[in-house]
Amino acid sequence: MAKLTTLDAVRMNRADPDAIVAAGELVDLRFVSGNTLSLRAAKLFCLLIQEAGIAVADQVQHRIPYSVLNETFHKSRDELVEAVMELHSTVVSVKLVSRQGRPYTKSGPILSDVEREPDSLDDAEIRFEFSPALRRVIADSTHWAAVSRRAVLSFESRYSLRLYLFLSLRANLRKVSEDIALDDLRALLGVPINALPRWQDVKRRALDIAIAEINHLAGFCAAYEPIKRGRRIVGVRLAWGLKAPADLAKAQRELDRPRVGRTARRAGLVETIADERYRLAESLANAPGLVWTTEPGQIGRTEPGQKPPKPMGEP
Repeated sequence: MAKLTTLDAVRMNRADPDAIVAAGELVDLRFVSGNTLSLRAAKLFCLLIQEAGIAVADQVQHRIPYSVLNETFHKSRDELVEAVMELHSTVVSVKLVSRQGRPYTKSGPILSDVEREPDSLDDAEIRFEFSPALRRVIADSTHWAAVSRRAVLSFESRYSLRLYLFLSLRANLRKVSEDIALDDLRALLGVPINALPRWQDVKRRALDIAIAEINHLAGFCAAYEPIKRGRRIVGVRLAWGLKAPADLAKAQRELDRPRVGRTARRAGLVETIADERYRLAESLANAPGLVWTTEPGQIGRTEPGQKPPKPMGEP
């Protein structure tokens, strides 16, 4: 999850077949009118970014054979077409600042032009162009992140993928936490409009699932603490840290294993979740305001330099 700062670094990372290099602004895209991408379309978006490579910001037509996509997705041709058309019809927006320092919001579809060859042709392909809005966002970007293609394709929840991309851009920063209002958290995760209206719903059906998948598969670990105003939850404090070498190796081994049984293996992590929380809290002990709790995936509060308490049941 190396953080990149120039297109030269993007070119260098093209040598790594597992690296998908994305502009930071793409991670922060918001969906217009309550639209949100399915998990399949979100993964396809990442792959098309990788396929375009250093020409991603150019006004050119990209092309990719169905057979290449199918090596990754193992879906029917109709399902792949549906995912492409979803990218063609979904409008996104991002907040930018002009060269004159004036803030503005830019909106547009993800793909502006799509051509599909019939199935009867040998090596039938899809040809596509990224929209002017998306190309402008990429061309003006000053911060980049490389994410793992294998991790992207392994996530089973669209909320996990969105949070993974968000944290990938921040994983190597000295800053190790960020306060996020509840409405902003829904937007970050890509929760559809009017869905998951209560905090309990966001926690159980989106955030906890995303944290568990990230801690299982990513090169960093994550946790959160609810922020209260009175008795009401108004947001969360997200915290993150790079995994120790041994934990990173475990994540890589899991990515090497077949997906079958992964959910059960992840459920087995419940037995060691206290250890993971302790390691995360210990790694962030010098950051003020970060805390551990007894809740899975959450953190409590320690003073800078103070060691977190051992998990319950440990000597």
